[in-house]
Amino acid sequence: MDLDGYNDTTTSFFTLDACDGELATQIMRVLSLNKDEIESSWKQLLSDFPKIETRLRTQGIETPDVRMSINWDDAMILFTCSLEINNQQRPIQLGEQLSKERFGRFPWGNGSATKYLIEFLRPNKSLKDSKEAYDGMMKLIVKLDSFCQSEPLGDAKYANGLGGLTICGILDKNEAHELRKFFTGRMWSVSADEPLDGGVRDAIKHLVLILKSAERRGVGVMLRSHS
Repeated sequence: MDLDGYNDTTTSFFTLDACDGELATQIMRVLSLNKDEIESSWKQLLSDFPKIETRLRTQGIETPDVRMSINWDDAMILFTCSLEINNQQRPIQLGEQLSKERFGRFPWGNGSATKYLIEFLRPNKSLKDSKEAYDGMMKLIVKLDSFCQSEPLGDAKYANGLGGLTICGILDKNEAHELRKFFTGRMWSVSADEPLDGGVRDAIKHLVLILKSAERRGVGVMLRSHS
């Protein structure tokens, strides 16, 4: 892959974290409510998912069932409460270091491999009836790339949070599995205008390895960026 002219000091680093994608969506639904509705819904959410309260208490939050008592922005709440951890209470790691590094700062645009795929993937016109599968694949890529920045649940509050945290998007475990299967299928091709020789295939290769790791662990994935 040709990296001429690429300066990685100007781009963010993108990380795929193991997350509970279904829980993340529930959290976002509650956090999207107005201030008159959020407190009762937040209490109900913690009642339905006791592990949220446990997670927040381990982080020093004394009254986790009162949203306004948590002095964190919504991005940090979403990240902390939906992150999947192991038996040692540490974040579950996905993929090998090389794949994480190659995916994490892609040599194009703002460093986002998912945005590169959205821009330069095309349906495989030589394969009959591939358009529906291609559209399903693209829908999942877009969700991973920008769900948390888009209406109706996402918006700018998930960008530039505490410590520069930006949460881009999420997939639950079933969606992560489905996207991995799409990538290993034949419904996609590469735009003739692709600027990086082999860029699409390189991005997919490393993303598939990370998605396979998520699949083995039975978790969803969250895409976040940080400087």
